[in-house]
Amino acid sequence: MEPLGTRIQRVIWDLTYACPLRCIHCYSESGRRPARMLDRARMRRVADVIIAAGPERVSFSGGEPLLAPWWHEAASRLRDAGIPVTVFASGWVMDETVASKLGESVTAVTVSVDGPDEQTHDAIRGRAGSYRRAVAALDWLSKIKQARTERGEPCYRLGVDYTVTRRGNGDLGGFVATMTSRIPNLDYVRFGAVMPVGLGQETGFVASELLTDPELEALVDAEPELASRANNGIEVSVTDVRSFLPTSPLSVDGEGIAQIEPDGQLRAFACYEAKIGNVLDEPIDVLWDRALAWRASPFVREQTDSIRTLTDWARATRILDRRYGSEADKKRIARRS
Repeated sequence: MEPLGTRIQRVIWDLTYACPLRCIHCYSESGRRPARMLDRARMRRVADVIIAAGPERVSFSGGEPLLAPWWHEAASRLRDAGIPVTVFASGWVMDETVASKLGESVTAVTVSVDGPDEQTHDAIRGRAGSYRRAVAALDWLSKIKQARTERGEPCYRLGVDYTVTRRGNGDLGGFVATMTSRIPNLDYVRFGAVMPVGLGQETGFVASELLTDPELEALVDAEPELASRANNGIEVSVTDVRSFLPTSPLSVDGEGIAQIEPDGQLRAFACYEAKIGNVLDEPIDVLWDRALAWRASPFVREQTDSIRTLTDWARATRILDRRYGSEADKKRIARRS
């Protein structure tokens, strides 16, 4: 049996770094860096590279992936090749037409909601009205799913992804009760503590927004209570982000993830800014071997092997991003403080 991590099992494709929001914890710092969106011809080439790699699934992320004018074509191309696609969206650009196209082309749609109420969510997401737009998006997606189901047509699984910062760690049970009552065709609500990558690695954020160890443990332990507040049989879960710690036995689940940036650059590892080449210029199997070698290199292992807590992880991320990021990355990171 082939060891986990020696082949690409999942692809995260950041379609664009354009974004209407300015989230305080953004893992990709989207909306603050060049969009780097491909044209249609190069998009098709990247899609074909992904298809040839044969991953079990693909996630469209960003930025706001639905701002890429060709997202539907890319999703359909992957779907026709038998690869399931999940879209992670803010809800800002959702309407009936977009929801209908999603129903035709993707396996799952996950809308990000990061606060138990409008005021908190909008503060975390950095733009007034973002909570209302996210809920409106869920309404549209629920209606389209209902209509497709009634016609006997397949449709996406619909969910909410809640990234828990310290200020967003409020009435989560009330949020579950409200959201699962309001959106009748919702399939899941998933909570997970914010990870110390991207903007979340910086010392000010760590001090003010990263969950403490007791808060993290309390969130994980709250899963049964949160699930009990759900209506309509909707699945509620809490992802223990400690499983993503490089020193966790469960971190092996992330070793098969390949993350492609909007211009085709392949990250050495999804959490870090290090790039090891472009899938438009070199075979992806060559790049993947390079990525695995980067992860196993002495300096990288020295940093990742030292991680025991989320604060340790933030420190390691700061070191790795500032050492291995591109010159543009380093300039952008330097402007954060």
